[in-house]
Amino acid sequence: MRFERHLIHRCTLVKPGQVIGQDPYGRDIYGNVSIPNVICRLDQMRKRVSTDERGTDFIVENVLFLAASQAIEPIIKVQDIKDLQGNIVSSGIFSIQNINPAYGRVRLHHYEVTLQKEGEGDGKV
Repeated sequence: MRFERHLIHRCTLVKPGQVIGQDPYGRDIYGNVSIPNVICRLDQMRKRVSTDERGTDFIVENVLFLAASQAIEPIIKVQDIKDLQGNIVSSGIFSIQNINPAYGRVRLHHYEVTLQKEGEGDGKV
């Protein structure tokens, strides 16, 4: 079965700090470049369980699966994760925590990208 059949979501990848043009003096203008409608799949994986006197907390992480043909870099931001009908699966902007390439027998099969929602875990909400 083809892996792409499992990629049931679409997202927008945003590359910050890219040259998007030049001003009248020939200096580069920098901005964000968006790559819309990227095929992907967002899953939540339970990473660990933390139990204390106040109860049990399940620590989950968001994992984004991308096809091997999709170039991915740590500086890229992920936003607007939707299903095939255009319904929001997860809103907001996510930063990339980790990129794990998954290999088949011969070549790269897909990427598993660990995401963190911006504003979480850094004191901002």
